[in-house]
Amino acid sequence: MSKRVQKTQYLLRLLANPKLYNLLGSPFEDPLKLDSLLSTVCYGSLFISELIKRRPELVQILSNLAEKLKMQGLISLIKTLIQKIQRAVDPKHRFSINVSLDSLSTKLRLISDYIADVRIFNRMWGLPGLLAFGLEDLHRIFRADSNFITKLLEATSTISIVAYQPLENVAFAADHNWTHLEKSASLEYYVASSRLWAVFVVLEVVKLVKTMIQTKLAGKPLDLLHNRSLNRSLVANIANLPLTVHWSLYDGCLSDLTVGFLGTMSSLFDTIDSWGEVSAQLRQL
Repeated sequence: MSKRVQKTQYLLRLLANPKLYNLLGSPFEDPLKLDSLLSTVCYGSLFISELIKRRPELVQILSNLAEKLKMQGLISLIKTLIQKIQRAVDPKHRFSINVSLDSLSTKLRLISDYIADVRIFNRMWGLPGLLAFGLEDLHRIFRADSNFITKLLEATSTISIVAYQPLENVAFAADHNWTHLEKSASLEYYVASSRLWAVFVVLEVVKLVKTMIQTKLAGKPLDLLHNRSLNRSLVANIANLPLTVHWSLYDGCLSDLTVGFLGTMSSLFDTIDSWGEVSAQLRQL
């Protein structure tokens, strides 16, 4: 029996196996994994949309960089791309591919905006569970054998992330005209909730830095590359930090390209990990 036939038979058996679809659906059943996936798609779509929109600028930047680095092969490739883009943006020589790219950029932005709303709407239903977590965590903090400063910081972190959610819910409802509040009031609530989120993220970074310092002082290897619990949290919170500043300001401070990149990085590795687990289990079927 040829390898092609064997692969076809295996594929058919796999497609007829209910476990395949249970495994593929498992990340969507976990609220945290689902939010991570939606975040990656949301911000990733925004990032790609902005890259497409700014393609002439990006090609020019790459060309200048290649010239500085004396990369002749890359320079000639980029110059060819520049010529194609110049023809594409010229109304006299407008290619259909340019129209398709512009359309793709617009659609990706619409997808990003829609998923952003879906994520907030989903989080609204998680409020009871979040309140339960907050109360349990505060009880744990006050019972813990730690100093006052540590308890204060941990309690502040918990209160900020729990209080952030209802404010975001009110902002979302007002933004969609579901309340008697003026629509303009939604921005006030969004900014307030984002500032509480900023407090949480700053304290998370402080905790991570403290853990790293304690590890070094104990003479243990830090090994950030292989310590997933540490490196994942570090990347996510460092990416989130500028985003919290951006959303905490009424007019923002970051471009959509930067927001898309940072937002993607904040959840990308968690999404990769969750689907990596699915992939590992699929290989056992």
